[in-house]
Amino acid sequence: MSRILDLGIRESIFTLVSLKYSSRKLVEALKVRNIVVSQKAVTNLIRKNINKEAGRNTAPSSVKPRDSPKLGIPDLVNAIKKDLSGPHPLTSSALSLKNDVSAKTIACVINQDLERKVQKKCRVHALSNKQAKQRLD
Repeated sequence: MSRILDLGIRESIFTLVSLKYSSRKLVEALKVRNIVVSQKAVTNLIRKNINKEAGRNTAPSSVKPRDSPKLGIPDLVNAIKKDLSGPHPLTSSALSLKNDVSAKTIACVINQDLERKVQKKCRVHALSNKQAKQRLD
């Protein structure tokens, strides 16, 4: 966490910036006056001041970090677990339509939360009742 600079140091930084000092030379000039400030703190202060003058918002953004989030909400995980149990589980596309999420989300829940493998369900030839009756005859 960065140190909060007091008003006197801020004003001296801004006056040196107005005299076209670079951040490195500004830190050296402050060091001569026995004021120790890091170059990063100086550049952050300058950037925040420029953004403030330009009218840009410097508040932290509400963007979430880009690491892999846990997609499995407990209700979704339980619903998928229930649908996958039994002799004839639903396909991933049927699960995605039923739970109103993408097929990739279904695959991630199966892999990460349920720790199972996503398998392709092969299509088999099925006879209708009429065709089965004809076969028997």
